[in-house]
Amino acid sequence: MKRTLFSSLILLILCDFPAQAWWEEGHRTTARLAAYYLTPAARTRVAAILGVPDTPEAVADGLAVASTWADEIKKDRPDTASWHFIDIALQDKKDQMAERCPQQNCVTARIEQFSAQLMKDKGAADPRMDLEALRFLVHFVGDAHQPLHAVSDADLGGNCEALTEVYEQAKNLHALWDGPLVGDVNPDDKALAADLKRDLDGMSEGRRKKMAEGSAEDWAWESHEMAVRVVYERLKIPVEPVEFPANCTGAPEAILEEKITVEPKYVGAMKAVVRGQLELAGLRLARLLNGLG
Repeated sequence: MKRTLFSSLILLILCDFPAQAWWEEGHRTTARLAAYYLTPAARTRVAAILGVPDTPEAVADGLAVASTWADEIKKDRPDTASWHFIDIALQDKKDQMAERCPQQNCVTARIEQFSAQLMKDKGAADPRMDLEALRFLVHFVGDAHQPLHAVSDADLGGNCEALTEVYEQAKNLHALWDGPLVGDVNPDDKALAADLKRDLDGMSEGRRKKMAEGSAEDWAWESHEMAVRVVYERLKIPVEPVEFPANCTGAPEAILEEKITVEPKYVGAMKAVVRGQLELAGLRLARLLNGLG
């Protein structure tokens, strides 16, 4: 990894990153993959919440549309912004995760909250409450499996780590993982979900069941460990003091003065990681949704 000094436009560049997580492709792929593994009862419940026909195709399409809603409403509902991630410092241990989720405003707490809400209500008095909970749940399970949504090096999950060259639309490390790495696997979410399903169907049912296990906290910690290994350690990004700036202007000077060069070899190696994270997200989302039937 090479680093060079930033230009005077560094803060403008850092602030100009997409707001989405896993962008559309990753979220829609996770939703479609989960739809393949729904039980008939769960599919019926999901179809009723979404207001779509109770068919595999309609439910998959409906979940794919629902999967990006939480990003689309962030400007109108800024209070939900912190629900998309959990900032776990590189130096943290798993038992410190609760400290990183103040007032339950993080992705792990919200997965548990919306999952419990849907299982408890089995049909809320106000159908809009179920629809909102489902939309958030589908999205946040995807977010929890994007490694840079579960890590912090005083850099907002890589948002403050600018790249030496724009990679497709990505100007920083977080954006690279949100979009181009998924798009490079396959930019068509339908085709990618079908491809991942073929991989999963080649495994035993017991293995798929094992992959789907765990809590939201377990999944986020797995993503955190993945980020440490394949992002921060592999790219040799220095460990900064434990702090959580509100934006990139408050990030450590060492981050703001340097850029990261990502080689094509790294991008290629990460395709398998992305595929694995999407498979886990799809199976785990299906398990949660199957509890609704």
